[in-house]
Amino acid sequence: MKKVIACVCAFLMLLTMVGCGQSSAASSMAASQGAESSESSGNSEGNNGEVIHLTMWGGVPLEAGFDKVCENFNEEFKDKGIEISYERYVNDDQGNMKLETNLLAGSDIDIYITHGFSRLQKRAGGMALELNALCNRDGFDMEAEFGDIYKSSLINDKLYSIPTVNSLYGIVINKDMFDAAGIAVPTQWTIDEFREVAKQLTHGEGNDKVYGMFFNTQQDMTYPFQFFSSQTLGSNYYYADDLQSVTFSADDNVKAVQTVAEMMLVDGSAPTHADSVTQKLSQEDMFLGGKAAMTIGPWMVRNIKDLQNYPHDFVTAFAPYPVVSEQEEYFAQGGIGDFLCINPKSENIDAAWEFVKWYSQGGMMPLVGGGRVPLNVNIDSDEVLAAYISGYESLFDAESTRDVLIAPRTNYAVETVSDKHPEILKILNQHLESIYLGKETAVDGLAQAQKAADDLLK
Repeated sequence: MKKVIACVCAFLMLLTMVGCGQSSAASSMAASQGAESSESSGNSEGNNGEVIHLTMWGGVPLEAGFDKVCENFNEEFKDKGIEISYERYVNDDQGNMKLETNLLAGSDIDIYITHGFSRLQKRAGGMALELNALCNRDGFDMEAEFGDIYKSSLINDKLYSIPTVNSLYGIVINKDMFDAAGIAVPTQWTIDEFREVAKQLTHGEGNDKVYGMFFNTQQDMTYPFQFFSSQTLGSNYYYADDLQSVTFSADDNVKAVQTVAEMMLVDGSAPTHADSVTQKLSQEDMFLGGKAAMTIGPWMVRNIKDLQNYPHDFVTAFAPYPVVSEQEEYFAQGGIGDFLCINPKSENIDAAWEFVKWYSQGGMMPLVGGGRVPLNVNIDSDEVLAAYISGYESLFDAESTRDVLIAPRTNYAVETVSDKHPEILKILNQHLESIYLGKETAVDGLAQAQKAADDLLK
């Protein structure tokens, strides 16, 4: 069995080397061929008038909206002779290896979604078509469509994907509990105010205790960096600009982590990290089960709508993440995802490009109900909101949902990542766990993490 695995790995490495060796030339040549095609953008039928069939792969289940996406596209482009079908791949290491093996082997896949920027960086080396020429040909203005944040998807100043999803998050709030306590849903607040609200909302003892906040640290311990201090530190919440040192000991990082630790260990307004791990707590069980008035992230929106498994009747609202220190201007929390790529080996590049434009300009709307908010700034926020809460209007506070999770932002805090990021995060997480368990102070633990990470980057 080990020999078989070794052979497969060797084969994949060989394919990758071949792909990378030809990447720049192949991608540029394919893009040029698409851009210089004598066919107009509106005429993508084959020479014999046959229907062009596109195959798309993505990590989202078909029934989560892609069935409707395909149906809508096929109806709209029927007269242009283009149709599309969708195949799901599981977005894990094995699923991504399957996708890349198919991309390197041939042209069966025309379009695919890359989930995660690090994977996009890899696929820019021969598995994703450079799209600059096609944008220039058709006057597809990336900044006018998606705003400045699209630039965070560029690789060596080149465009290998169209980012389609805007990942805006915020504190998830049980509005009924806030109303009962006479607390308005915040539209802006400091981390000190957030801490006080969590105290006010905490009550009961033992199994009947309701916490003001659930931090979900058993899933990710770095949320204070990503969501709290990023609003004041911008892209430097992990690293300095030159990527030669880290910023773990920055005052706002220390205060954010210290606040989380003290809410768990001193105030008792949030479950401890130890309990979160040993009891295998989850956002769904704590928040939807009525055991926490607030939780850290709205990526569980599909479960809010899943009344069969998570029965509840309270209204969910959203608040922006609290800021750690006050300043005149703040960075917006958020990021981009669902990078839509074209296989440079596709025999249908023009038709694939037609789909990519259509999808990114509103064709993806059937996915909104599952929590995927379009990045395109020209799509009306109220239209997105209606799709987001459709059928579940009584479960969501519409105004805060729109303002926190949907309305476009400017001045995003786009994460800066070193090529040693996994090792850096391992160091940080080791000390964060000690801090959350009360074994280290935030000041000492983050100082030690900073020294170890800086030594690694030298």
